[in-house]
Amino acid sequence: MKKMETVLLCVLILVCFSGIALSADPPKPGPSFKNLRYDEDFSYLGGAEGSYIKDRWDRVKWITLNDNLHLTLGGQARLRFESETNKSFGGVKPSHDSFLLQRYFLHTDLIHSSGLRIFMQGKFAHVNDRDINSGFGGLEDHADIHQLFADIPLGSATWRIGRQELQYGKQRLISPLDWGNVRRTFEGVKVMTELGGWSVDAFAVRPVLNGRRNLDRTDEQKDFYGVYATRKCSDALSIDAYALLLKDNNLTTNVNGTAGRRTIYTIGNRLYGKQGRWDYETEAAAQFGTYAGDRVRAWMATVGGGYTFADAMWKPRIGLYYDYASGDSDPTDGTHETFNQQFPLGHAYFGYLDRIGRQNVHAIKTQLKVKPTKKLTAWADFHTLIADQDTDSMYGANGAASRPPSGSSSLFGHELDMTMKYVFDKHTTILAGWAHMWPGGFIETTGTSKDADLIYTQIEFKF
Repeated sequence: MKKMETVLLCVLILVCFSGIALSADPPKPGPSFKNLRYDEDFSYLGGAEGSYIKDRWDRVKWITLNDNLHLTLGGQARLRFESETNKSFGGVKPSHDSFLLQRYFLHTDLIHSSGLRIFMQGKFAHVNDRDINSGFGGLEDHADIHQLFADIPLGSATWRIGRQELQYGKQRLISPLDWGNVRRTFEGVKVMTELGGWSVDAFAVRPVLNGRRNLDRTDEQKDFYGVYATRKCSDALSIDAYALLLKDNNLTTNVNGTAGRRTIYTIGNRLYGKQGRWDYETEAAAQFGTYAGDRVRAWMATVGGGYTFADAMWKPRIGLYYDYASGDSDPTDGTHETFNQQFPLGHAYFGYLDRIGRQNVHAIKTQLKVKPTKKLTAWADFHTLIADQDTDSMYGANGAASRPPSGSSSLFGHELDMTMKYVFDKHTTILAGWAHMWPGGFIETTGTSKDADLIYTQIEFKF
């Protein structure tokens, strides 16, 4: 009997200790760095010793000024070597160019317990040994203010006022464009709130023009307004819905040959999620408005997904995606049908060479991704790129027409991207890749058409 009582007592003690262990909160995993640095939260460092995994930069991530005021310091250093050959298909001399891109950020984040906040980020971007004189506006910005805004809580909403980055969805229409050596910013007001399970942002901003050697300033000819709402219903379904307005008073010439201003309304939605080992995504948007006297009727759509073999060696994932953006079928009919890509990230969907943008295009991408080790990920993307209308131009990632209408062939070409990413630790990442494009009939009939190549190696450090 005593043996039984002893066993029961031991079991009871084990259960009690197990319950304590299970109920205890696991320690926070340490710093998590995001593409939008202002989204990072280091308040966990204010917890008890042992409630988080220590990091060598903790001492500058949550500096206590008083009981209600804390300061975070952070930054980034990035170097990327690029070697490009015939990137303009042989139309620009010299045909080969190798150069080094440098980019540095340093930010301060002053946070009050009331929610009041001031975020400031400085930047320096430089290019070395660039031979092709294609402009340095997107490559250099010497010592400038990248972001400077205040968050002001008012009721259930937070007002963000000042210079800030914007990023929504999968960055197809609104992106800070991290691949660029100079990231994209806007200046204005954004209001953030929660409504009936939806996270809702509303903003009124102007894009910031890169001054290179002078202080950056806003483009006073462009106004950008938007409402973007997101909701996660389950792991299998999340929803984005948005309405955007771009007013561009710069005089530009549309595909119909008329110069004038643009007023572009964009309404769209995005559905995405995961079900078991499957993942999927769809997005569609319609545009209307006016451009240089012509009415605007354009749209874009994307659909895709993938399957991960989680139990197989290297955990391979295969994916298939289709992206579409309308082109103009008739330059003389008074209707502008070329989709306006707004402020996008492009190369993730149309190739790292950035020869094609989200305008007048059908793009089919197949992907194979593997993870040989916990720190190493590699993937290959094969793109087939076709014009929606051969009566419209070919547009680059910057939205500008790079080739006139072919009038006969629709195939832009095929591109293969091979990429490898190695994560040393939470702070340091190496990226390396090669991209090659085989021009199609559209390019062959509108100018030089040599194969294009890009080789790059990048190292990035964040704290």
